[in-house]
Amino acid sequence: MTDDARRGEALATMLGRFPAVAERVARVYGLRLPRHLAVFAAFWASTRHDPAERAALSGLGLEPWGVTDYFLDGGLDRTGRDGLDERLHGRFRRDPAEFVTVAAGDSDGLHWGLWYDDPAELPTFVVHNYARDSAETWTSGDASMLEMTASVVARAMSDYDGEEAERYRPLIGALDWFAGPDREALAADGPVRWASHPHRWAGSISVFPALPPESGDPRPAEADRRLALFQAGSAEAGAQIADARRELVSGRPALALAVGMELHWVDGDEYRDAGRDLLVDAYRALGRHALADIATIHAANRDLPTAEVLTP
Repeated sequence: MTDDARRGEALATMLGRFPAVAERVARVYGLRLPRHLAVFAAFWASTRHDPAERAALSGLGLEPWGVTDYFLDGGLDRTGRDGLDERLHGRFRRDPAEFVTVAAGDSDGLHWGLWYDDPAELPTFVVHNYARDSAETWTSGDASMLEMTASVVARAMSDYDGEEAERYRPLIGALDWFAGPDREALAADGPVRWASHPHRWAGSISVFPALPPESGDPRPAEADRRLALFQAGSAEAGAQIADARRELVSGRPALALAVGMELHWVDGDEYRDAGRDLLVDAYRALGRHALADIATIHAANRDLPTAEVLTP
């Protein structure tokens, strides 16, 4: 089979699976799935019959995970093991609710995900997190998983010399081939509402979700001080939580969301209930109910020994 044929076959298969996968994600997560994830799944599947491409991906440690597992053969037959909620699959204990895992990396719990500012909208961009390191969530702004993969390959080739760099070159042809379908998928989905939000705050622990202007002030200048108080278990932490609650009750949920995310990341048992309640109530006030549901189920299951939740 020629390269064009195997790539075209993989693309047709994954685009054919997209409606059923998108329906599953909408039903389970309450989220809209972007078409570019089907293109990424096709890219990965197309490498199965090319040893050089598969070896290059193995060297990167990049493979589908999370909701992308639904695209794999038999993926839609998988359910949460032991009765666990499927939304926990690929979700590490300090992941924000907005982070929905779609791929795994090579070390320190590296995983990539789609970032949902608003569950009523398509995800804004791709994010990543080293869950077994310091577990912050960052973005390079890639609009699709294929763009992210191309960036990872380019960095790997620039970081090494000689044979080590050349091992990743076989992926260039595949990435170039799928770039056109990826652009078509992005165009078919249309503009992403929050992609050009002018006042997005990149905090010290995570991308902060874009919010409507009437949501209040998350007080980003105070974030590092708040984190220090929470990490130290300071008595002042209670005052910060109470202040966020007052803002929330007054119809300004931004500070409650910021403090809730910070408490979630600090991951102290003494803040677990307060952080959950701030997050859930802030999401509800914003009308982001799917994120509130994710935050609720995550808070109840944060001590799971593994993020591998779907049945084999």
